[in-house]
Amino acid sequence: MTGRHPVRTGCITALPGSGLVAWEVTIADKLKELGYSNACYGKWHCGEDVGRLPTDKGFDYWYGLHGTWDVALWPEDKWFKEENLEPDHMVESKGKGDVRNVKVLDKEVRRNIDLEFMEKAGRWMEDSKAKDQPFFIYFNHSNVHFPVLPRAEYQDSSNGGAVADCIQMVDGDFKILLDKLDELGLRDNTIVIFAGDNGRDTSFHAPGNRNAPGPWRGGYFSTYEGNNRTAGMIRWPGKIEPRKSDEMMHITDWFPTLLNMIGHKESVPTDRVIDGFDQSAFVTGRQEHSNRDYFPMFFDSLHVGMRYKNFKVLTHKIEDGAAPIQQLAVPHIYNLTVNPDEDTPYNYEVGHTWVLYKVFGPKTRELQASLKKDSVPFGAALDFNPYHKAKN
Repeated sequence: MTGRHPVRTGCITALPGSGLVAWEVTIADKLKELGYSNACYGKWHCGEDVGRLPTDKGFDYWYGLHGTWDVALWPEDKWFKEENLEPDHMVESKGKGDVRNVKVLDKEVRRNIDLEFMEKAGRWMEDSKAKDQPFFIYFNHSNVHFPVLPRAEYQDSSNGGAVADCIQMVDGDFKILLDKLDELGLRDNTIVIFAGDNGRDTSFHAPGNRNAPGPWRGGYFSTYEGNNRTAGMIRWPGKIEPRKSDEMMHITDWFPTLLNMIGHKESVPTDRVIDGFDQSAFVTGRQEHSNRDYFPMFFDSLHVGMRYKNFKVLTHKIEDGAAPIQQLAVPHIYNLTVNPDEDTPYNYEVGHTWVLYKVFGPKTRELQASLKKDSVPFGAALDFNPYHKAKN
């Protein structure tokens, strides 16, 4: 959203207390300056308070939830009901400082909520076209976050249980959005990105209902490739030729990449550190290789490792969301080309320790020095500015 690592913005957790300060700039802020009409549907996780909501950070409209989808289980939890606590709601915001509860978020609302998101997103496209205004829609489908609750038309539609049913639902819903672009004649002039933010859920989905890991170890919350590697697809007819790539691209890269792709390189901020790389030449096929060959790995504010090309260095390991964070006596070094299973920390013939000394060490020191100059601490006040620390 900001082109900056979460450890730099202070948005390091989905738990309460995390959120963007007013000083941070989002891709929606920049697109709004360029005349775009911006809408956000679903989870936000960049702050729950007024001043940190999507409509405070460049979006004109938001329909979603403050927390995460497991809160839909609370209304039917008899222990929750005995406490007489307020359940969570679907919320709507139409501008800065505006937010209102729409309805209690329970299992049935959760099951069908994406129909509402799609209907609203469709109308947003229609209205934007009618006004001849470019638009940006940040569409966060509710699946396959637990609880996985396929809609009636998708129940038992697969042979893989509720998770597989919901994966098919994501596919079907995404087609509806693409068909809407076709209906409005906007296909050729719209950049569409489909991406995941983490791998399969091995923490909250029951064994046997987690979908396939492929060749990779681990999943949601883990330090292994089953979490780090996610699907990413982009479509821009006439500008991006269909192809496949196993090159590295990080979520922070989208901020400068999109602004460059739409011809507004000057909109990328220069008054702060942008961790994302401009990947516009790589994405559009003007160059074969990605501009990124590494990324740091953090768990909240704890630096746990780094991916560098086909290597990974881990100083800590985490198996899944229910497992402890284990500090390693000696950092693990994996060559993912020869050991994609990540079950042999060292190649005993060659060792690859140069990755630790010549790459991981220098890049980590560089990052830590940068964070000392430009980072927002977790829980910082809304008016915090890392370049005005003396005043803060």
